Amino acid sequence: MKVMDQGKLKLKHGVTNSSEIPSASSVVFPRKLDSRVRVDVPRPKKSRSRKDKEDEEEILVIKGIELDRNKFVKFDVFINDEDDPVSRPDNTEFAGSFVNVPQKRSDGKRKSTVLRIAITELLEDLDADDDDSVIVTLVPRAGTDDVTIGGIDIQFAS
Repeated sequence: MKVMDQGKLKLKHGVTNSSEIPSASSVVFPRKLDSRVRVDVPRPKKSRSRKDKEDEEEILVIKGIELDRNKFVKFDVFINDEDDPVSRPDNTEFAGSFVNVPQKRSDGKRKSTVLRIAITELLEDLDADDDDSVIVTLVPRAGTDDVTIGGIDIQFAS
């Protein structure tokens, strides 16, 4: 898995060069979500048959999301095809959002949670079925200065 702060990849507004994502050895998780993060996530299986897709959903898992349960938090998740040399709004798919609604508790404790997003159809839309990996971008929207991400991977669920 490769990771890069999106800000360092900017070519012009809304466009980044995915060929500049560093190698897997540079990944450091857990990671604060205080800026955009791009991660090249390996897929455990590729070129699955229609029956395989019906039997098992491919799931993007963002794990170890640590946050203050009393704060509003939101970040969006986007996916790109690994073969697209330049990442633009027109070749990126919105996968979903994570939202934490504040729970007014006096204990002030942090909580740890997981975000799971089904991506089988999304990968078909991107024509990324045969790709070894996909590029995942996390975009902070609100309250993410104190949020930590434990890791990102792809799993299968029946």
